[in-house]
Amino acid sequence: MRKAKLFFINGIILTTTSLGLRGIGLLFNIYVANKVGSEAIGIFSLLMSVYSFAITVATSGIGIACTCIVSEEFAKKNYENGLKAVKTSIIFAILLGISSSILIILFAPLISSTWLKDSVSEIPIYLISLGLPLISVSSVIGGYFSSVEKPYKSAISQILETSVKIIATIYLLYMNPSKDVESICISLILADVISEIFSFSLNILFYKIDKQKYISKRSLPIQMKKKIFTIAFPISITSCIRSGLSSLKQFLIPIRLELSGISYSLAVSNYGLINRYGYACDYVCQCFNKLI
Repeated sequence: MRKAKLFFINGIILTTTSLGLRGIGLLFNIYVANKVGSEAIGIFSLLMSVYSFAITVATSGIGIACTCIVSEEFAKKNYENGLKAVKTSIIFAILLGISSSILIILFAPLISSTWLKDSVSEIPIYLISLGLPLISVSSVIGGYFSSVEKPYKSAISQILETSVKIIATIYLLYMNPSKDVESICISLILADVISEIFSFSLNILFYKIDKQKYISKRSLPIQMKKKIFTIAFPISITSCIRSGLSSLKQFLIPIRLELSGISYSLAVSNYGLINRYGYACDYVCQCFNKLI
């Protein structure tokens, strides 16, 4: 009966937090869209589709794998193995995050010149890579808190992350002396990176405090590492395919509009106008990808 009540309470916490943050994100993104204009939003939406795909590669189901294995080990009172599974998942997450960052850096010139038609330089794309390892590790810690039935800690982290992102965005846009598209995109992406750094630091702090009662020096069996990979790999493949197709679709819209005879700048502006009040979808997709 106690577990059922706890499950119900945790469900309410996660649902309320998710709906609240999405509502706040919707209102704030509409504010940003009205402030920076349709062309900037069009370019930024395309950059966010790249960001969304990179997050999918960086997380690659590792958070779900952590949740499944830690839940199983803790249910059997194997707390030592559960914490070792978290540690191994974090190592995998760091490797995935760094790999995703390297891919973004390598393909930045191609994305800028071919897909964005040199409307912005590689700098905003390079900035995207900074937060990927942090997002990857945060997904593992979020999976850990879900497995030990403490989702309120993840909820606190998400609420504070959103607050920092809003404050940083407003400040950077206000302090931005140039109002060109590239500088606006840099400000928006940099605000997101700052919020990810804050969220990562908070998650690490929460995890360090929580794991103290489970600390042990037992080694992790090699079978556990294989189990993490077995769970994460199929999720990674399907998620990357879905996210990749979605990103490709976003880039094709302004390209096809350009074929109608208008300039790429106008095509992106029209694309941004279409997304002006649907801009929150990028924010929701980004949050969803970080969870999976």
